Amino acid sequence: MSAQTSLAAQPAPPDLPNIPVRPPTTTPPPVPAPTAAPDLPRLYGPPGWTVRIGLWRLLEPWLDTPRCLPGESPLRLDARGAPVSDYVPFRGMDAATAADLLSRLPAAALSDRQNLAPSLKTMLTACAGADGQVRLCGYGIGPQREDERLSAEALWVADTDLQGYEVLVEHSRDCQCSALWERVRDRYELDAGCIPDDIVRTRPEWAGGAVGWWMWWD
Repeated sequence: MSAQTSLAAQPAPPDLPNIPVRPPTTTPPPVPAPTAAPDLPRLYGPPGWTVRIGLWRLLEPWLDTPRCLPGESPLRLDARGAPVSDYVPFRGMDAATAADLLSRLPAAALSDRQNLAPSLKTMLTACAGADGQVRLCGYGIGPQREDERLSAEALWVADTDLQGYEVLVEHSRDCQCSALWERVRDRYELDAGCIPDDIVRTRPEWAGGAVGWWMWWD
């Protein structure tokens, strides 16, 4: 057999598909987001601003907590002077405390409001100028949270000329809740977005048992 015959007898090489060769690819690891600076301003100021203005000591006499033994304080603070709990309710705040807070709170914090309640500034102003006839209830949010702040959600009004109004539980046609609220709103220049969600005649212990209207916004 000749060399030509031998080569011709061999099978032709297979026709392979033309597959391009690419270098292997790998997915790079995700880049972690930069952490926020510890002093980056939050809702109304840098973390701990409530501690620096002395908010928690001002609220201490009005904390909504169980009674303590003589010499004990209901306010528990950590090493930084911040409350151990991130939610600190208060009730019955008096005129002197309200006036002090008006001078200490930053302007942005005074614009805070509980949903459609009056702004904190108008609530504190009403309380500070009423010589005990208006008291405030609300809560403070500690530096543990991004929304660190002071909020007022209710006021108690004891003006004697307002005690003759009749507020009914079922708010029927004879209920005078709207007329009462309009008097309070106009007298104390409150900038609420709506009538209070609850209006109740009360005799709170923190007001010495005096009678007054408790007005609360959800």
